[in-house]
Amino acid sequence: PTNEDKSRAAREGRPAFLLTRGKTMVTGRYTMFARKILLIGLAGRVAVAAAGFPATFASEVIPPDENTVTPLLRAVCADGIRRQVEDGRQVFGCGDVLNEIVPLSAAPRRYPWSSGVQWRVDGIIFGHFLSATSDDVAVSGAGAESHPYLWGGTLLLTKKNGEWEPVWYRMGVITRHCRHLPLSTGRQILFCEETDSGMGHGLHFLYSNDFLNARRAWDSAVFVADSYDSLLNGGVQKQNIDRVEFVQASPKETTVRIFARHGGVKLSPEDQDRLDREGWPTPQVRRYRVDLRLTGDHFIPTRETATAAKLFSIQ
Repeated sequence: PTNEDKSRAAREGRPAFLLTRGKTMVTGRYTMFARKILLIGLAGRVAVAAAGFPATFASEVIPPDENTVTPLLRAVCADGIRRQVEDGRQVFGCGDVLNEIVPLSAAPRRYPWSSGVQWRVDGIIFGHFLSATSDDVAVSGAGAESHPYLWGGTLLLTKKNGEWEPVWYRMGVITRHCRHLPLSTGRQILFCEETDSGMGHGLHFLYSNDFLNARRAWDSAVFVADSYDSLLNGGVQKQNIDRVEFVQASPKETTVRIFARHGGVKLSPEDQDRLDREGWPTPQVRRYRVDLRLTGDHFIPTRETATAAKLFSIQ
């Protein structure tokens, strides 16, 4: 708002941003409200690009190719398998969304398949997810999933009598960027990372995927880097995950070593006038190491790094 807008707002007892007539809302006491409106509008655009974040460890998820993906898709959409070219590369998937297909895979279709790809495969990772001896595969993909589901889901299949069979499809179970971790039982889980944003927060988080108890990515987060500059959120915080290492003490004993940065300045609504005059502070950022030990099927910070872990939403 201009000074004229602010003066008029003061006279009329109305928020200044309501008088901007379409101007960008970036100053005054309603800055964060404006940011929230902007974030709601941009949430889809930001999250769709989430797979392009700077990865902190090497993923074992492989891109789909025709020979690998066709037998997997045949198990769920058979004559509904679709291929098309997007941005110069081949895309594979089904002519319907998987949350419609998988629960009804044994029943006759109620309507025709679409001519194009409606659920597309992003990546594939094989493993022993259901037992130490089972042959399983997690197929990452996206169709009709929205922001609460992080724009995707996972199809889990297992091999029986030499043929792939669907186990389930779960929206919000995200396996775009993951690697295997062995459990003491010989079964495998996945350790993954993803980004998200909304309501003033920029988030980069690490999480596990145990397919015997599959949960949405956010519900299985083990480490969260959360950056924001908002009075509603309590001030300014800058957090980054620099890299992740996997320390294998034995074939069945794993420690996840996370190198991260954190800095913050606490603020309250009473600081708004000063912030308008002086601008937002830049916090001093320090480097931290957090070790998460895989104990049973869950992660526990080591005693030496437990204090640092609390900075990153780990209790």
